Amino acid sequence: MIDLVASEWLKLRSLRATYYVLAATLSAVVLTGFAAYSISRYFDTHGPGGDAVGTGLGLSADLPPVLFGMLGVFAISGEYTTGMIRLTLTTIRSRWTLLLAKAAVVAAMAAVAGQALAFATYFTAQAVVAGRPIGASFAEHTALTEVLTSGAGAAVAGVLGLGLATVLRSTPGALIALVVLPLAPTVLERFLPAPWNDWVSSLTIPSLTRQLAAVPDAGAFGPATAATVLVGYVVLSLLPATVAINHRDA
Repeated sequence: MIDLVASEWLKLRSLRATYYVLAATLSAVVLTGFAAYSISRYFDTHGPGGDAVGTGLGLSADLPPVLFGMLGVFAISGEYTTGMIRLTLTTIRSRWTLLLAKAAVVAAMAAVAGQALAFATYFTAQAVVAGRPIGASFAEHTALTEVLTSGAGAAVAGVLGLGLATVLRSTPGALIALVVLPLAPTVLERFLPAPWNDWVSSLTIPSLTRQLAAVPDAGAFGPATAATVLVGYVVLSLLPATVAINHRDA
C-alpha cells in the first residue's frame, strides 16, 4: 500500500494540471483582497452597519472547493483519457486499493494546499482591513479554528472530485458535475420552508467547514454533525466510485 501511495503521489506531482489548479487557488486570495477593500471603503464612508470582513474566508468561500475538486478530477480522468488506466489496473490486483491510494494522496495534497490558502486569505484580508473593527483576530477562538478547519473542507472537495471523475470517466462531465452538485443545496433552499431551507443550505462544504469550527450563524448544525456530514461526503464519493472501478472495464 505504501508503494502504491508513493506511485500515486509521483503521478499527481507529474501532472501539469496539478500546478495549474494550485496556481488558480491564488485567485481566491485576490478576490478576498478586492472584497475586503470594498467593504473597508464602505466602512470609511458610511461607518458601522455594513458587512464585516471577519477572517476573510467567507468572501471567496465558494471558489476553493471547486478548485480542489478539480485536483481530484485530474488525478484520475487523465488516465482514462489516455488509456493509461488499463496498464494501472493490470498491474494492481485490488482496484479499490488503487482508488483508496488516489484518495489519500489527493486528500493530503488538498488539505495542505487548502490550509496554506486559508492562512494566505486570512492575512490578506486583515492587511486590507488594517485595524478597522470589521476584521477578525486569532485572539478570537473561532477565527483561528475557522482557518484551521479549511484544510478539511479542501480534502473533502478533492475526494469528491476524484469520485465524480471515477464514476463518469469524463473530464468535462466531472467538472460540470463538480460545479453543479455543490450549488444544488443553495438553489434548493430557496424553494423550501423553514427550517428545511436552513438545513439544506448548511450542507455545502464551505458552510460545513465553518460549522465544524463552531462559527456563530454559520449554519444549522453543530461541529459534531458537520464533521459527520463531511465524512459522509467522503463515503458517498468513494462508494459509487469503488463499485464503478470494480465492475467496469477500463
